Amino acid sequence: MRIKKAGLLLLTTALAILTSCASMNQTKMVPDSMVTDLTPAFQSGNFDSKVDGLVVLVDASSSMAETYETYVKFDIAKAFVRRMNHTMPPISAVSGLRTFGHDQTLSRESTRLFYGMAPYNRLEMDASLAAVTPAGGPSPMTVAINQVAQDLEDISGNKALIIISDGKDMTAQPLAAAQNLQDMMGDTLCIYTVVVGDDEQGKLLMQDIARVSPCGFMAMAQDISSAGPMVDYVSDVFLTKIERTALAPEPKAEPKTELAIEPEPIPEETGLGYHKPEPLLTDLGTIHFAFDRADLTAEGKNALDQHIQALTDNPDVRVVIGGHTSAMGADDYNQMLSEKRAATVKDYLIHKGNIPAQRLTTIGYGETKPAMPEASPRKINSKEARANMRVVFEVIPE
Repeated sequence: MRIKKAGLLLLTTALAILTSCASMNQTKMVPDSMVTDLTPAFQSGNFDSKVDGLVVLVDASSSMAETYETYVKFDIAKAFVRRMNHTMPPISAVSGLRTFGHDQTLSRESTRLFYGMAPYNRLEMDASLAAVTPAGGPSPMTVAINQVAQDLEDISGNKALIIISDGKDMTAQPLAAAQNLQDMMGDTLCIYTVVVGDDEQGKLLMQDIARVSPCGFMAMAQDISSAGPMVDYVSDVFLTKIERTALAPEPKAEPKTELAIEPEPIPEETGLGYHKPEPLLTDLGTIHFAFDRADLTAEGKNALDQHIQALTDNPDVRVVIGGHTSAMGADDYNQMLSEKRAATVKDYLIHKGNIPAQRLTTIGYGETKPAMPEASPRKINSKEARANMRVVFEVIPE
């Protein structure tokens, strides 16, 4: 009898091992695929960042340990983040990587910020992602979204939240949390969802979460597994394309002619006159631009709103928009940055003020025409450096 029991035990153990091996053989590692690094295009001035803060929120709950098309869903999610990270250029944005529902052997917290909030860094994001171990807990997405509100609350400007999940076995509470977050952040926040797997109820939930944001959308992880779609995704979520402008030649000074008879003085004109060779619209004063940035501050927008009014009141006037930088940085990079600053201002005047594009010409001077010489170019917050991070308007003479 004991022999039969021992044999039965051995048979049961063997079956368990075979079943385990068969299950392991059904699961494959998500293959690494080629990515297109957008860093060169970003540094050459083809793109600029459109976000100032971002959080990547990854579902690490037990349903993500299930398989989808022979791959573990959690591995698919991590592969998506890794490919996105290696496609993204070095944008100037505060970023974070947050998970929820992970195994308690990793952390007893229902949601945890593994990276950030810190200036975006590809290598640090990669290392933090690698530290997230396999999934295995409940699905507290609601708690995680509420925590994202605290992650982003001190960041001014535009923000993005990317939620990666299967959406499985969840209530409608995450949708309500997303709506509260959107109401809190207003039009400065875009919520994007990425679905892993094919759970129909999960897809509906993730779609509804994305729809609470006027600028967000839902995507399927399996549709963004190759380089081309990932470039499109990163461009749509994080970047804005810059229209490059050719350098305009400096206007030649008209030769002076000596007159035997002194001409009568031209009466002083008010507003935007045709006979003023001096700059008509001054630069952004003490507002200027932040170091290494081409996006407008709130003060800069207020100043440009006044310029819009002046241009609207004088519809025949055309202007040159000249971009400038401080002395810190390589010449080529500063040239590109000055062009981006000029293009940003032109775009604002066109879209906010309805100023016709043909009235606006942009030119980038780089660091070649400083308002104030910089004795110590590495001091990026010096009075001289701040004075040089600017855009200047000049009237094109008739």
